Amino acid sequence: MVKGVRKLRHPSRLAYIRDGYKDMELNLKLAAAEEIKKQLAVQKKRYPQMNEEDIVKFVFQGMLGVGHLISSLPDATERLKAEMDSFGESEALDGSEGEPLIEKISTDWVRLNLRPAKVQGMTAEDIAWYLVRSAEWGALPFTRQNVYNFCVKAYNTDAMKAAAEKVLDEKYLPRHSEVYRTVYKPAYRVLYKNFRKFRKEEEM
Repeated sequence: MVKGVRKLRHPSRLAYIRDGYKDMELNLKLAAAEEIKKQLAVQKKRYPQMNEEDIVKFVFQGMLGVGHLISSLPDATERLKAEMDSFGESEALDGSEGEPLIEKISTDWVRLNLRPAKVQGMTAEDIAWYLVRSAEWGALPFTRQNVYNFCVKAYNTDAMKAAAEKVLDEKYLPRHSEVYRTVYKPAYRVLYKNFRKFRKEEEM
């Protein structure tokens, strides 16, 4: 009951009631798509080795969020702890130099980079809790077909079509390209943009 009331209090859901579902859904999609375009340009400057696979992954995260990835809080915590422990103190410090804590993806979703998070004292337990709560929050009104359409419209090449077509398989989860993983060593989690507010809500 409390969780349901909390979700209904969110501005986007109140807008559905006030303005009508179809109009609000369209507005949300348009706003999110524009923000994804903007943030994708930022990403390409920050990570110039991005290729089609990495673009598809970014758009997928910006549209569909994180709900498809979470099995349980203990599992998320265990995976995070193993990954963050693998950094080591020196690597965490070196890896966070110039690496932002937060990178915006779309109107609702951000990437929390784990190396600077560790440096700033965030624990695997806290991040996992934010992750699970983000998954409960819901997602923008997009589908895998929307991800495909966005990518192909923005980059109408054979390589992009081949990369984007994989998303149409409901079992497929996009991965970073081998080049991206080698050069940038990505270590992050996708969270709802206002994830810090979850603690305040819990205390209410």
